[in-house]
Amino acid sequence: MICLSGVQRGYSLRPLTIGGVPGLVLCTVLSLLMQIKVAMAIFSELVVITPQNETEHPFEIQVQAVENRPGHHRIRVTGPVDDDQRAWLILCRRSLHPEKQNFRQAIWQGGTGNMDVVQITRLKPQYPPDKSGVYKQAYVEVVLSDDAMKRSYLYVDFPQNVDDGGYYYSIDLAYYLPGPAGRKSMIRWEHNP
Repeated sequence: MICLSGVQRGYSLRPLTIGGVPGLVLCTVLSLLMQIKVAMAIFSELVVITPQNETEHPFEIQVQAVENRPGHHRIRVTGPVDDDQRAWLILCRRSLHPEKQNFRQAIWQGGTGNMDVVQITRLKPQYPPDKSGVYKQAYVEVVLSDDAMKRSYLYVDFPQNVDDGGYYYSIDLAYYLPGPAGRKSMIRWEHNP
């Protein structure tokens, strides 16, 4: 039953129109447009960075042996690690297949949800000034043993869900380990993803 208080006899009710468009049609169109916006905003894709595809993405990765510390390397990653996206060092129990390198839920849930993850450390970006005093693009830097590099990942992502996430990245540090200990010789995960 519809209550029509204040409606006097002789008046007729007309459907709501806005600019000549019936209200029901307008509401339907608006709800469809909002669903399209949500569908477009869901785009998000993990990219695993290796030396083979590094130049296709906004990162520069440098690895140098640490003087007076055999078996240790300094890894510097320059790129979008300071504005909306953040960088984390993810240390795992074992080397992971690229399909298993999506650490998003572990980051967003405060380190829970992935049994392979041993430690998650948020990395603080550094801002080097050039000779004129203008700051260059931010970078993060870590020093790791060769053993840790074989099962560590620099992970770059948003700290929480965003409307349009775009790409998020896992930099598989084993690929950057020089010599025969590097990822090219580590095929144990190939058969056990």
